[in-house]
Amino acid sequence: MKQPFLLALMWSLLLISNAVAQDFDSELESLAKDLASKIGVKGKKRIAVWGFVTEGGERTALADFLTEDFSVYMTNFADNFEIIDRKHLDILLEEHKLNSEGYIDSKTAKELQKIIAVDAIVTGTYTVLNTTIKVRAKALDTETALQFAANMSNLTINKDVGSYLGISINGGNTTNRGFNTPLSSNETINNPETINPNCKKMEIGDFCFSNALNEKVIIRIKYYTNHTTSIQNSHKTIVLDSNESKCLYGLPNRKFSYFIATWKNYIDEEKFKGYESALSNGKYSKFLIDKGELKVETCKSKTYTIK
Repeated sequence: MKQPFLLALMWSLLLISNAVAQDFDSELESLAKDLASKIGVKGKKRIAVWGFVTEGGERTALADFLTEDFSVYMTNFADNFEIIDRKHLDILLEEHKLNSEGYIDSKTAKELQKIIAVDAIVTGTYTVLNTTIKVRAKALDTETALQFAANMSNLTINKDVGSYLGISINGGNTTNRGFNTPLSSNETINNPETINPNCKKMEIGDFCFSNALNEKVIIRIKYYTNHTTSIQNSHKTIVLDSNESKCLYGLPNRKFSYFIATWKNYIDEEKFKGYESALSNGKYSKFLIDKGELKVETCKSKTYTIK
């Protein structure tokens, strides 16, 4: 008698576990379905998904994650209208030199109506709370820039979403909840205390590197000096001993390139000749242990751990 009971209990727990794991997706899907229904009732035929930003109007990795999934769900429920997703919208905005960051304003909304003949724009904001992500979605009429449909939902932070945010859903470091959006498996908890008090006005953030290897490394980054240039026109080099961490403060809110090599390879390889700039030269990439792009976000501090 005990064995069937235990099997039934285990099966029930498994079903509950799966249901919790699916909450985030099903809740986001439900929000998209509701908004799609409201848009359809209004007779709109062509919709552009502007997407989600933070309450402060910042487009982050989590914002892009929400926007991408929401756009897919909207498409599935778009029986009476067409959807232009965010990726295609970005291309169109770039072609016409329109601002694609942050909140959408009435001028951009009306420009989109002229350029791609959209009837409405879907946008919204999100806030990371203790156990949920509060998402507010709304649809704007491009002719009037007025809101005609809206809804909001609290999306459950499950293990997958918690992992993406770099937080623990069962306790752990929650000081910087929602700010530590992982860019790779090597990134760890960030350092919320290092931020400049004028960071919002200056649109800057900090980035740190932590060396978890048993050997010395050299890091070179190429970054933008301000928000007006489209070229990474400055650079810095950091040398880290084993288990040492160093930070770069006041970096503009942009992506930057990084190149990491072990100190031994850098010094011993005659081709390098000790020039720091060689780290960002493509033909020396075989000597790098890591390279890529990282994102500085306004008023946020991140740590990239070298493993």
